[in-house]
Amino acid sequence: MKFLKYFLVIIFIGLVTTTLKAQQIATSGAMKEMGKTDFEPKIWLDTISNKTHLYALGPYGKLQGEITVVDGKSFYTTAYEHGASVTNQSWNIKAPFFVSANVDNWNVFEIKDSVTSVATIQQIVKAMALENGYDTKTPFAFKIIGRLDEATFHVVTPRSKDVTGYRKNIKSQNFTFNDVDGQIIGFYSENHHGVFTGSTSNIHVHFIKDDFSFMGHLDKINTKNNTLKLFLPAQNKTH
Repeated sequence: MKFLKYFLVIIFIGLVTTTLKAQQIATSGAMKEMGKTDFEPKIWLDTISNKTHLYALGPYGKLQGEITVVDGKSFYTTAYEHGASVTNQSWNIKAPFFVSANVDNWNVFEIKDSVTSVATIQQIVKAMALENGYDTKTPFAFKIIGRLDEATFHVVTPRSKDVTGYRKNIKSQNFTFNDVDGQIIGFYSENHHGVFTGSTSNIHVHFIKDDFSFMGHLDKINTKNNTLKLFLPAQNKTH
């Protein structure tokens, strides 16, 4: 009888415990493979069938810039001239590696703590995901919207003199903004190091200004104004 009681308790716990169904993430190419084939693109964005609510990240062309897809709109940024960048919108572009997900709906959470680094973003995303029933062992997209007190970004530039935009000994260009409004588009994964995240990081994050005049890879951030909101994909619950 005692054994039966414990058995029923275990069944009950199993019935009431829920996790959020894993989001479908698509990848093409891998960060660690770039350079082995002269940064040849692995995906043409115009071939993606479902673009309606697509979110995605990757380098542009043969490391000619950055790509960020925001809710079905594809942006790419180049920085071929010193101190200047150009952001355009197009699907007729390619990437040497690429990560994407379609997200129709989001759950919104307030970020109350200061954000002082990209590593802090990783910690906040994981903590809030776990607190709200997400499985952090499976990859997912996220976004953060609000004003950044100070942030630094880079835009990669070509490594080969045969590629448009090449400048000798320059592999990227940095840009710093203060009090800038926009959104951080990111992907979290504990299992894709060297694929779409760095070798020691669980996130890959880009930033795009609200007016779409600039977009780049986020390197540094220091924000203490507590206006940021974290968006995690709204997903179906499973027992």
